[in-house]
Parts: sequence; structure tokens; C-alpha cells
Amino acid sequence: MLMRPVMPQLDRPLPLQQSDGFARALTLLGRSAAVEGVHDCGQVLVVSRPLGPLGTLRFASRGPVFRHDTPPADRVAALRGARLHLVNADAGEDAILRGAGFHRIMTPATLAVLPLDPDPDRQLALCDAAWRNKVRQGRRASLRITLRPLCPQRDAWFLAADLEQQRHKRFRALPHAVSLAFARANPGDALVLTAMEGPVPVAAMLILRHGQAATYQIAWSGPRGRSLRAHPVLLMEAARRLAATGVTELDLGTIDTDAGPGLARFKLGSGATVRRLGGTWLRLPGWHG
Repeated sequence: MLMRPVMPQLDRPLPLQQSDGFARALTLLGRSAAVEGVHDCGQVLVVSRPLGPLGTLRFASRGPVFRHDTPPADRVAALRGARLHLVNADAGEDAILRGAGFHRIMTPATLAVLPLDPDPDRQLALCDAAWRNKVRQGRRASLRITLRPLCPQRDAWFLAADLEQQRHKRFRALPHAVSLAFARANPGDALVLTAMEGPVPVAAMLILRHGQAATYQIAWSGPRGRSLRAHPVLLMEAARRLAATGVTELDLGTIDTDAGPGLARFKLGSGATVRRLGGTWLRLPGWHG
């Protein structure tokens, strides 16, 4: 059952994994997902999974989310009261998690987060010089940019191209079923931007919008798109259109300068800031399911 959060409003953009839209998508897929209030200082999207005689595992990613003015002691009490067993933590909550009885079992990942500005010139100024030059080159190529809601039939080619690049580059991403469920559960908030050269798509990206934030979910570029600098053009166009709707930040996903230096340079060159997450934490004592 999807419940509305008890908290009327938080003072920050929510990550995808803590948004109402994500809860609706998981519920549509048959998962047990609910946004719950934690005391009077925040909220958490909890995904529950039955584990037979062991009870029920309660899991949260990037949450709970607290108001900035919440004192540490109140955060510890709220986290204990949330009855979570596993947390993929956001940044800066290590002491709170330890105080609530959690132990870290996996080291933190690092995100690239692009701040969005309604002024396209100021947005472009955030990019480094080489990145700005690529945007200008791509714009001179006279690519036609389209933006449409994700459609499983119309965008089947894009999803197939993404699966092929995952196989070729040996990485795994969030299953397409989740993105498609997000599109069904949140009409108009799963957005596909495509760069067209004449009638031919040369690059595309999928953005999931959730309140004041958005997430860069899938990106693909063919050889022609890369030569035309289509991807920087698409990202700046996404930033412009999202900012016009009140979105203030775009989560570009994780970066790894060792395993994927080229992708990390692309994300950071766009003007994104680095945000270190908190790692994965486990709490077993007192498990009541």
C-alpha cells in the first residue's frame, strides 16, 4: 500500500529513491513500498521484503530524509523508530547511523550532481572550457532535438540499444521495467530526449523527473552522435527544459575515475559537483520483522 508521507514538506530536493514517484512505480511492479513519516522531522521510502521465518526485511535507499534543522539526537531517535534493517545511506549520516545501531558493510559510492540554472548562459558557464566547446560544436551540427514522454513502443529501439551497450561495456543498470513503471505511474515525468540528424536518431537520454530533482537514467550515443557531439547538446537541452519546470538539480549517477574515467570526465565537465554517499549499513539486533 502506498501511503502519503506524514511530513507536509521537506526543505530539499528528494533523491529518486526517496520520491513519491518511485514509490508509485515500485507499487505498480507489485513491490511493497511506502513513504512513511519519521517522527515529526522527515520521511523515508521503505521497501519491505518477506524473508519467511526470519520476518520482513525493511530497506531504504538514500533515506530517511530529514529537515536540515533536525538535531542529531532527534535523527537517531527517528532512525531507530523507522525499524529499518538495511540502509543505502545518503551523505553525512555516519554518526547518526552508528548511534541508531547500524554497522557499515559496504563503502560509499560517489555521485555527480548537476545544479540547474534557468538561465542557459549561466548553465553553460558552469561547464569547463572543453565541454563548452563540445556543446558549441554540437549546436553547429544543426541537430534536431525532440522531447517526449517515454513510450515502450516508440522507444523500443532506444531501450534495445541500451541493453546492447550494457552487454558490450559489461555494466548493469536499473532494469528497464522500473523506468517503464515510473512512466506509467507518473505520466509526463519520464522524458526521452533524442538528437536527430535528419530522420535518424544519433543519441538519446532518459530523464526521470521527481519533484524539484531529476535523475539521468539511461544514455546512448552511436558513432555518428559521438562525432557530432550530440550528448553534450542533449544534456544542456535537458538542463534548460528541466530548470524551466522548477527542477533545481539533476543526478547524473555514480562516477568512478578508475573504472570509468571517460564517463567521469563527461559528467564532471558538465559542471556537476561531487557528492559522496554514505555506504550500505545493516542493523540486525532487535529485528522484529
